[in-house]
Amino acid sequence: GDHLGVTGDVQLVMMGSGEGRYAEFLMRAESQFKGRVVGYVGFSPEMEHKIIAGADILIMPSKYEPCGLPQMYAQRYGTIPVVHATGGLKDSVIQYNPFANKTLEEDIGTGWQFSAPDEGGVRFGLWNALHTYKHYKESWEELMKSAMTKDFSWELSAKKYEQVFRWAKMDQPFINPWPFQ
Repeated sequence: GDHLGVTGDVQLVMMGSGEGRYAEFLMRAESQFKGRVVGYVGFSPEMEHKIIAGADILIMPSKYEPCGLPQMYAQRYGTIPVVHATGGLKDSVIQYNPFANKTLEEDIGTGWQFSAPDEGGVRFGLWNALHTYKHYKESWEELMKSAMTKDFSWELSAKKYEQVFRWAKMDQPFINPWPFQ
């Protein structure tokens, strides 16, 4: 197996703004690995969508992510997310299950989650994604289709909230007016 994780014919495109040292690192990597690493320092929604739509895999190793939209955009485009299992990333990316039973209509998932936001976690998620991409093309296509069918609309969220309110109305809360009896 590939014990080093990310090897082979892989290109990396990174976009973002933040600390200057990361921008400098990105520029050095781009010049050192011409054609394999591309860096876009800054942010533009138009560029974000172009990068995500043109990628096979989106990596989001965020330490904290209350919501996150890029992983949802990625799924709509058929780009498979590899995310740190936190906040909105954990809620919106379903862990890939290659053993899902299709006859029982079990969901195969939409990407990969990793629990530790560190090198080992990213390596785990990325290695599994690349391994599937390179060696299991049919599974990869099923994963893409599964991701593209996910509904992140407000309509679906509103229906879930309505259900919670219906459940809340079904049983009256227990109130003991004399708590010391």
